[in-house]
Amino acid sequence: MLVITLLLAACTRPTRHAARLASPALAATLDSLSAADWQDRQAIFAVFRQHGFNSTAADTANRWLLRQDAARLAAFQQLERRHGWPALTQAGAEAAGTAFLLLQHAPDSVQLRYLPCVEALYKAKGLPAADYATYLDRALLNQGQPQQYGTQSARVVRPSGETVDSLLPTAEFDKLDERRRTMKLEPLQRQLRPGTMYFKTKP
Repeated sequence: MLVITLLLAACTRPTRHAARLASPALAATLDSLSAADWQDRQAIFAVFRQHGFNSTAADTANRWLLRQDAARLAAFQQLERRHGWPALTQAGAEAAGTAFLLLQHAPDSVQLRYLPCVEALYKAKGLPAADYATYLDRALLNQGQPQQYGTQSARVVRPSGETVDSLLPTAEFDKLDERRRTMKLEPLQRQLRPGTMYFKTKP
């Protein structure tokens, strides 16, 4: 179920930015990768809606999406080798967003390897604070460490049989909302059931 949660975090349709980059060919390739990422996720959500998250069709679709993501990552890394990381990310918010979009769908080991690049991009104001917080939280959890900003949750089944969304392990929970404010994220603690890590059920 965590896989589904992560998929949902990146289903905003990408913005075209060909005119903003120095190389029209590079811009067109980045646009193509970004658009394909969005289109593939629309396709898989359609499968989920029709067959359910836990169906055989959903499992098949998830495996297909992993292959698609791997192909896009390989294309992105080839562009990086040819043009360099700065050329792919310093041409404006949309280009940096494409890099973030593709990397957040990469295997855990790849995400960790690019963490210094993503952090530098954020510090240079090339990536929104919320995107960096999301990337960092995933990297920390993938290393077995608690997240910092509470961006990651998963659907779990309680002993009572109730299915709920639960915040994944988070460091210094009492200071969570304070840290979230620094990243321009809305307060989270009030969204949780008192004394638990479970989100309140939406009416």
